[in-house]
Amino acid sequence: MNAKQDLDTSLESKIMKGLDALNVSYGEQAIANLVVFMNLLSEWNKTHNLTAVDDIDEMLSVHVFDCASIMPYIKGSSLLDVGSGAGLPGMILAILSPALEVTSVETRGKKAQFQMYAANKLGLKNFCVKNMRIEEFEPKEKFAMVTSRAFSSLEKFVEGSKNAIASNGRWLAMKGLVPKEELKVLKKMGLKFDTFALKVPELDAQRNLIVIDAPK
Repeated sequence: MNAKQDLDTSLESKIMKGLDALNVSYGEQAIANLVVFMNLLSEWNKTHNLTAVDDIDEMLSVHVFDCASIMPYIKGSSLLDVGSGAGLPGMILAILSPALEVTSVETRGKKAQFQMYAANKLGLKNFCVKNMRIEEFEPKEKFAMVTSRAFSSLEKFVEGSKNAIASNGRWLAMKGLVPKEELKVLKKMGLKFDTFALKVPELDAQRNLIVIDAPK
C-alpha cells in the first residue's frame, strides 16, 4: 500500500467514525465518494481558494461532519441548496442520500465549476448545479426542502428562495449561534420555526439548525 492509499484508508476510518458519532447511515460507496470529494476539495483549494480551511482533518469536521449533522432533519425527495460554495451542504447530502434529488444554486463561477467537476468525477446522478443568483432561479417543480449554510440573514434566505419551495416544504438554515434578532424578524413575517442544537464531532463551536415551515 502506497502513501496515498494509506492516507485515504485513514481518511475513510475517520469519516466512518464521525458519521457513526452522528448516527448517520452510509454505504461503502458514500465513504469512497466522500474521500474523493475531500481530496478534490483539498486539491482545488490550493489554486482556487474555495474554502478558508486548508487542513484536510479540519475540513472533515468543519465541512463534512458539519453538513452531515443535518441528515436527521432531511425529510422529502428533493432539496435545493442555496449559495453552497464548494457544495456544502448540498453535495455532502447528495453523497450520503442517493435517493435525494439535490440542486445547488451558486453565483460564483469557480465554485459552481468545482461542484460540476466533482459531481461528474463522482458520477453523482442525483446532483446538479445552477450557476446563477437564487432570485433568478425558476424551477419547474418546487422543492420539499431548501437549505443554506451561513448564506445570509434568515429573512434574505427565505425571501430569496420563496418561489422555489413547495407549499408544505421547509427551510433548513445552518447557523453558528442562535440568531435571536433574525428569529424576531421571522415571527414578524408570520413564519413558524424550530431551533435545534447540533453536536458536530471534532468541532468545538456552537452549531444550530433553524427549521422554518413554508406558508401553506
